[in-house]
Amino acid sequence: MRLRLKLSADERRTLREMGIYHPHARTRMRAQGMFRLAQGLTLQQVADEFEVHLNSVENWRRRWDELGLLGLFEGRHTGRPPKLSDEERSQLGDLARDAGGTARTLQRQWEGAEHTPLSRNSIKEYLKRMAFRYKRCRLSLKDKRKHPTVPPFSGIYFPVI
Repeated sequence: MRLRLKLSADERRTLREMGIYHPHARTRMRAQGMFRLAQGLTLQQVADEFEVHLNSVENWRRRWDELGLLGLFEGRHTGRPPKLSDEERSQLGDLARDAGGTARTLQRQWEGAEHTPLSRNSIKEYLKRMAFRYKRCRLSLKDKRKHPTVPPFSGIYFPVI
C-alpha cells in the first residue's frame, strides 16, 4: 500500500539539505527516508534501502505526521544520574584546589572525610568538568630516581585560571 508523503517545496528543500548536512547521522538518515517516501517509495522499500526494520520507518512516518520536522530529531539520551550533588562537587573542587595532589591522594582524602565513595576515574572526570588540569611533575633527575629514598612523583591537579 502506497501512502505517498505530500511535501511542500520548502519541506523538500529542507529535507534534502538536512539529509546531506545535518551533523547527526541518524537524523540525516531519517530526513533522507522521509524524502524517499515523498518520492513514492513504500515503507518496506525505504526500510530495505536504509537497512533498518520496517517498524523504524513506520515510527519515522508517524513522528513526521505528529511533529513535522521536529519528529526527525532524537530525544535526550540520559545516562545514570551523577554520584555527587552540586554541593559535593564543589567540596571536591575545594579539596583539589586546597590540597592538590594526584587522583589517588584526593581519593584517600575524600573517603577519609566520609563522603560518597568515588573511584579514581570518577574523580578525574569530575575534576575535568570543573576545568582542573593534570600536570606531571618530576622531583628528581633521572639518575637520582634509582635511589630508594626519593619517591617518584607522578603529578598534581590544579585549577585553570
